[in-house]
Amino acid sequence: MRFCTWLGTAALAVCIAASAGAQQASPAPQADPGPARIAFVNVKAALLLTDEGKARIKELQDWIKPRQDELERLGREISDLRNEAASRRGVASEEALAELNKRLVAKQREAEDKQRSAQRDIDERQTRVLGEMGKHLQEVVTSYADQNRFTAVFVIDPETTTIAYLANSADITAAVVKLYNQRFPWPRPAAPAAK
Repeated sequence: MRFCTWLGTAALAVCIAASAGAQQASPAPQADPGPARIAFVNVKAALLLTDEGKARIKELQDWIKPRQDELERLGREISDLRNEAASRRGVASEEALAELNKRLVAKQREAEDKQRSAQRDIDERQTRVLGEMGKHLQEVVTSYADQNRFTAVFVIDPETTTIAYLANSADITAAVVKLYNQRFPWPRPAAPAAK
C-alpha cells in the first residue's frame, strides 16, 4: 500500500519557485550590491520540522489509520477466501467453488476500490496542506532572504540534489524553521471571542 509519501518536494519546489517569480517586481536600479550571496533551503526538512508540519503529519496519520485498518482487514478476508478455495479444490462441488470464487473476486474489487478512494482522499488532503504551508514557507524564506541580503535562495533535496560543497552558513533551513514557528505558531492562537 502506497499511503502517503508526504511532501512531494518537486511539486512544492515548483510552487515556491512560481510564487517567488510572481512576487518579484521590476527591481529599481541600484548601486553596486556587492558580491552575490546565495543560500539553500531544504524545503522537505523545513516543512517537516516546523511545529505546524509535525502536527499536520500526525493529523494526517491519524486520519489515515482507520482506512489502513480497513484495507488490512479486507486483505485478510481475501487471503482467507484464497486459502478456503485452495483447501476445497477437489473436495467441493463446482457450484460451491464457483460461489467461493465469486465472493473472492467481489472482495478483491472492494479492496481495490477502497484503496483508490483512500489514496485520492489522501492526495487531496496532502495537496491542500502543502499549498497552505508552502505559501507560509515562501513568505518566511522571502522575508529571511530580504533581511539577510541574499541574492538567491535555492531549494535543495539531499536525496536528489548534487552539490560538491555547501558551507553550513549557506544552509538556512534551521533559521527558516525557527522563523516559520515564530510567524505561524501552531496550534494557531484562538481568535478573540466576539462581544
